[in-house]
Parts: sequence; C-alpha cells; structure tokens
Amino acid sequence: MSISEERSSRYTFEPGQLTPVTDPEELKRIHEKTGVYSLPADEQAWIAEQWRLRFGTDPELSTFKLSDEYQRLKAQGKI
Repeated sequence: MSISEERSSRYTFEPGQLTPVTDPEELKRIHEKTGVYSLPADEQAWIAEQWRLRFGTDPELSTFKLSDEYQRLKAQGKI
C-alpha cells in the first residue's frame, strides 16, 4: 500500500519551507504550550551517537530506551 499524494504532501516538507525557531522567548512559549521540551545537548549527542552505533544490530532500539539508559548511566556516574 502506498501513501497517497495528498497525505505525502501534507507531511513532507521541502527544503526552505521550514524556518527554524531560534528566539529563546518563542521557544519557551512553544515548550510551555506543547509540554514538549528539548533534551539537554549532552544527552541528545549521546543518544545520537549510540543510535548510529547500534542501529544495525538492535531491532528493539528506540530513543526512549536510549534516554532511559543515559539517565541510568549518568546517575551511576558512568557518563
């Protein structure tokens, strides 16, 4: 089954269509409105690196599991 053209165009963005939000006050309003917050830079970097390392060998890999692992290792002082 393929995705319809209408659905594809609704959820696909072309280069230049999105404008990054960089204003700290606007980001704060967005975070408060949505309840979604960015991960700290060090945690995001660790998750991204672990994802690259494990992607091909771990079929159960998820960023949520990696975030939990990061928190556990950080609490143990291993990170």
